[in-house]
Amino acid sequence: MRARAALLAALARTGAPAVDSDLEFVSRLAQADPAATTALAAWLDTAAAVKDGTP
Repeated sequence: MRARAALLAALARTGAPAVDSDLEFVSRLAQADPAATTALAAWLDTAAAVKDGTP
């Protein structure tokens, strides 16, 4: 559940539009590989921070 929540939060911070199909994809990814889901969330957070100009 933490991996799913982390990814949804990271997606929200990027400004990506959320649609119902996003929730299904995120849930499936988190169930299949929670570590990869958490890593993707961290990467998205880093990318969003770089885009905003914060290191």
